[in-house]
Amino acid sequence: MRMTTSTTIQRAALSAAMAASFLLSGCGLGGSSTGSAVSNPLAHAQVSGKVFGGQQPVVGATIQLYTVGTTAGGASTALIASPGVSLAGGVFSISGSYSCTSATQVYITATGGDAGSGPNGSLSLMAALGSCAALQANAATTFIQMNELTTVAAVYALAPFMTDYTHVSAAGVNPTGLVNAFATANALVNTGTGNVASTTAGLTLPSTRLNTLANILAACVNTNGSTSTQCHTLLTATGASETIGAGLAIAKNPGSSAFTALYSLGSATPPFVPALTAQPNDFTLAVNYTGAELLSPYGLAIDASGNAWVTNESGFSITKLPSLSTSFATITYSNGGIIAPRGISIDKSGNIWVANTGGNNVVELNSAGSPYGSSPYTVGGISVPVAVANDSIGNAWVANFAGSSITKLGAGGTSSGVNPIGVGSLNLPTALSIDSSGNVLVANEGSGSLCIYTNSAVAQGCVSDGLLFGATANAVSKTSAVAMAGSTTGPVVTGAFTLGTSSGAVNAASPVTGGGLTLPVAVAYDGTGNAWFANTSSISEFSGATAISPVSGLGLLNTPSGIAVDASGNVWTTNSGDNSVSVFIGLASPASVPLAVTAGP
Repeated sequence: MRMTTSTTIQRAALSAAMAASFLLSGCGLGGSSTGSAVSNPLAHAQVSGKVFGGQQPVVGATIQLYTVGTTAGGASTALIASPGVSLAGGVFSISGSYSCTSATQVYITATGGDAGSGPNGSLSLMAALGSCAALQANAATTFIQMNELTTVAAVYALAPFMTDYTHVSAAGVNPTGLVNAFATANALVNTGTGNVASTTAGLTLPSTRLNTLANILAACVNTNGSTSTQCHTLLTATGASETIGAGLAIAKNPGSSAFTALYSLGSATPPFVPALTAQPNDFTLAVNYTGAELLSPYGLAIDASGNAWVTNESGFSITKLPSLSTSFATITYSNGGIIAPRGISIDKSGNIWVANTGGNNVVELNSAGSPYGSSPYTVGGISVPVAVANDSIGNAWVANFAGSSITKLGAGGTSSGVNPIGVGSLNLPTALSIDSSGNVLVANEGSGSLCIYTNSAVAQGCVSDGLLFGATANAVSKTSAVAMAGSTTGPVVTGAFTLGTSSGAVNAASPVTGGGLTLPVAVAYDGTGNAWFANTSSISEFSGATAISPVSGLGLLNTPSGIAVDASGNVWTTNSGDNSVSVFIGLASPASVPLAVTAGP
């Protein structure tokens, strides 16, 4: 945009006036916001930064710092009584007078302002910062570059906890899932530079997708508001009134064809490059782990800290992938005689249980990766174990593929009760899960049936929809809904799952198809009871029998074999086809981890 001399003089005068007002107000010095008591403010500590729309500074934007709410769905708390304003060049500063006494995780927003085309009431940008105490302690050396990239990273990572930019919350103070989500946003985009974050070897960020989404928001930010064609297109498609809301809508429903069509909003000379060169199938953001330690990754379990534990079938090892909140460094364990491991589970004490298929035993590791007690365990009729699950009182239940049975192991790997269990009823069991009452649900590849046992190993019978073939996996929700993955029989074989309950009821809609299901091999439930499936080359989401994902599924994967949802709402997959692990950011509702937390009895 070309400005006349008169316009330039007017802007200079406006910026000077804003600067005077900003300095006089002290950005809230001596003040306090509703619900946040000021205690021992650091009067001279200031966090500085800039607000940019694309590559254009935003002048006149309102700057506010928020701390998250501590009730699910609750409002965030504004920490600055007299919000600041961005000055010429997009410059802003926050004084140390904001309190961290009642503040936990904090984020910053810029709303309104002018990115060069006139005042824009639809302009809103944000950055997820993290610990309030750390921000205040490091204020003198903290610089924040707020733009569309920091906004995209924030709304995707925080989507499971966010309704709009004044409502980011989770039950409890500093729950691990929310803390990890803030750190994930910073792992995607560096808030100090406003650029996609740098990574270490073995970790790939979705940089072209991040840039493309940022360009879509920038198309509206760099205009004069909702009356512009770009803003009207963006806000109409997303149902939002400002750009943070638009980004959040995309993050919550990345498979929407109406949202992927917004790809065309990216200009011929986009501000963020490199970007996608064609409209994507979906706008999911997935981080990808690779490395020599990942060899035919198969099973997957999430611990209470958000770390993922992976079995490497051909690597004869277990890999721990720390949450994005801590480190990108992987740790690999090959202790305990691990041979061709498949299934993996974590008990309430944090110990890791491995179905050590090639070793024909079960291995238990402590959280440091060392063999626990007298591990490995061979008692109870263990015979080619392929899956393991833990209940809430410390028992481990094992699916024996060759033995067509299950085994119940007590503390220390002792045989618990009469083992093996289910001989004559089970037929090549491939997976098992435990409901909130402690019932054990076993998926059978040989019969396509689901067999149910009480926690005392009393058989409750087997059920089937009569059409599912080759059951590969099962999972149970907190409300005892059960999904068993497999495929249909007949002249055309397609991916499907049987939907039912742990009491043995089978939904009349079974077998359920669509939503991108192509021979699903793994399934997991999220916190709201939606089921997530790992397919041949994608993932699928279902709410009951209703597909949420598009007909082609979500993401682009290479032969996934495992799937899990963590406490931040990230969906993890192990991909045996290219020896990788993918993490889809903020895609699901946060789940309770480890799974033994919600298991009974």
